[in-house]
Amino acid sequence: MLLLHATNATIAMAIGYGITSLLGLTMSNRWVFQTGNSVKSVVWKYYATYLFTWLISVLFAHFASGFPIIDSRLIPIISLLITVPTNFLLSKFWVFHKTNLKEVRRYGSQ
Repeated sequence: MLLLHATNATIAMAIGYGITSLLGLTMSNRWVFQTGNSVKSVVWKYYATYLFTWLISVLFAHFASGFPIIDSRLIPIISLLITVPTNFLLSKFWVFHKTNLKEVRRYGSQ
């Protein structure tokens, strides 16, 4: 709200998106996937994943809106059903992949 009064809606949304995406990156790295990697090592993969799932969402909306069988009100919901699991799987197995997993299996937790 404070940003909206100090700027316009577009700038406030951009700043808010930037801050929340950095918070999401930090929380995913530290608490969700618990990789212990530095944020710098995963930041490009994190944003590439979000760009990829955004493209999937936009392309799905574009093509689904051309099918009269699909109710246009359901397109955002179906899009989320596709992109949320895709984003999670990419985050788990690519972005925040634990590189030291083999060492833990081999030597156990010491």
